Amino acid sequence: MRSSGPALPTARLPQRFLPWIQALRALAAFSVAFSHVEYDAVNNGGDPSGVLTAIMNFMPWVAGVDIFFVISGFVIVHASASLFGVARGPLVFLRRRLARIVPLYWIVSSGFLLILLLDRHEIHGDIGSPLYCFASYFFIPMMRPDGMVQPAYGLGWTLNYEMFFYLVFTPFLLLTRYKAVAGAVALLGLFVLTGQLMHFHNVQFSYWSNLIILEFCAGMMIALVFARGVRLPEWLRPLLIVVAVIALHFNAGRTLEWRALAFGAPATLMVGAACLGRSPAVLNTLERWLVRLGDASYAMYLIHPFVIRSFSILWRHLHLTSELAGVTYVIVVLAVAQSGALLINQTLERRIALFFRRSPAAA
Repeated sequence: MRSSGPALPTARLPQRFLPWIQALRALAAFSVAFSHVEYDAVNNGGDPSGVLTAIMNFMPWVAGVDIFFVISGFVIVHASASLFGVARGPLVFLRRRLARIVPLYWIVSSGFLLILLLDRHEIHGDIGSPLYCFASYFFIPMMRPDGMVQPAYGLGWTLNYEMFFYLVFTPFLLLTRYKAVAGAVALLGLFVLTGQLMHFHNVQFSYWSNLIILEFCAGMMIALVFARGVRLPEWLRPLLIVVAVIALHFNAGRTLEWRALAFGAPATLMVGAACLGRSPAVLNTLERWLVRLGDASYAMYLIHPFVIRSFSILWRHLHLTSELAGVTYVIVVLAVAQSGALLINQTLERRIALFFRRSPAAA
């Protein structure tokens, strides 16, 4: 299904297309990137007056990940409407998900490992055993040399959860939509509950039973509500966004142990507000750009650390410490990262998607 392009301003949008979900994706990716670049600017001495620190502490910008997870739960159910109860449904679904996630992630992971091998002084991290690197490529949680459970390319920790969710959901596609969601939610919920009560010693089971998994369940439940035709009053949607933002602000100092509640609940409100209402039949210029940014959100999420590290090296060589330099650094890095993400989406990601759509096995 095409989600953006030149035809959007004049053509009516497909019924399954939800522009505000795409806009929320863009916001989530930008929020995560903003948290990282702002932190880097502060650490490089570009915040003498504390302005950037105040902005960093005002909101838990990393909650963009939680928004992604809720959106993922919603989109997986919503976009798979034609696959439920179909014999080839699980195979088609898994193929599409792998085509969407794997190629770009493997490219950036390989680039990261190559740079790490060439110059470890400029890249934070270390390389573990060959088995650890293998696990990183195939989304299997493993402990890295410093004791943290993260893949070689650190941002891939979110994709370890994503792929686990996809694998759990895949066999349920053989059922009807409501039975599939009920089964997936029940299984994930039971697994999380068991993990919280038993405290798995196995690294993988402990990782996958984190409460954050429930954010996918929240997204799936929203998709069922959407499928039943339930829509919120238009006045309620912005109110939910305001409530979510206020909740995030007051939960900014919460420990990650309570992340699923502190960040996940507001994220659920945002996703509900984004999709449970009337979508525009025709996009204006601003909405069209938000959709394009949403299309490039995955690329934005994956490549922004490369841009940050490049500019961080330049920053240290130039010895920039003024307040204006810090703000400028944040703006320039985000602009370059977003431009690069749009370019990657327009070229590499779209070509990969086109290849898999034309493949006979994808039909």
